Amino acid sequence: IIFLGTAGGRTVVFRQLRHSGGMWLHFGGKNIIIDPGPGSLVRIFERGLEPRDLDAVVLSHRHLDHVADVASVVESATDANKHKLELLLAPYDALEGEDPVVLKYTKKGFKRVEITTMGNTYILEEITIKPLIPHIHQGAETYSLEFSYKDKVFIYVPCGRFYEDMLYAYPENPDLMVFNTTFLKPNLNYYHLSAEDVERIIQKVKPKKTVLTHFSLQMLRAVPVKVAEDMKKRTGLEVVAATDGMKLEF
Repeated sequence: IIFLGTAGGRTVVFRQLRHSGGMWLHFGGKNIIIDPGPGSLVRIFERGLEPRDLDAVVLSHRHLDHVADVASVVESATDANKHKLELLLAPYDALEGEDPVVLKYTKKGFKRVEITTMGNTYILEEITIKPLIPHIHQGAETYSLEFSYKDKVFIYVPCGRFYEDMLYAYPENPDLMVFNTTFLKPNLNYYHLSAEDVERIIQKVKPKKTVLTHFSLQMLRAVPVKVAEDMKKRTGLEVVAATDGMKLEF
């Protein structure tokens, strides 16, 4: 997995204090871009990646910091829809409804367009993708997503306010969990996870490796590397803070 960007929160994203390109997942022989936010296409080339190698696009939700570059990335990957990607997976309100964020033209660049729905699983050759729990996230349908291939499990926990059901939604000991850890401490005025929320979840789930990303200004001031190190000491679990361009094998 390559972190094309680690920005979260309006100030950090829209002032580009951290990059906001999403994540490039190489898994089960497939290349999947997750949440290609502002600047994603530029970051892809900066990291020596090739958009034409992409097989799928996964959007966790419709907010612009997660989808703003989806059209550019797909246009580049498909050579203006000449060569279709295998799969686009996104919630209903990102694709349809009154104010979709994926253009109809962009959807033509895929062999399959699927709507993320609880209870469904989505197959990309040997990879299985499934939503694990809906999130409480203002103005956007959002889900935690599990990617599994053979005996490997990667779980992406995107934006959303913590609630108790999240402690029981995830399989134990996944190989990797990535959390959008926007704040340091919980705040009911915000619909995002805090570092304290993440710590509660990983104490229960015990992932083999945890990565914190999607940082607000508050988290940057707290220094994400230090937050991750302190969490590791308290829990005894492997916890790291993502940096722009970080590559992680799992």
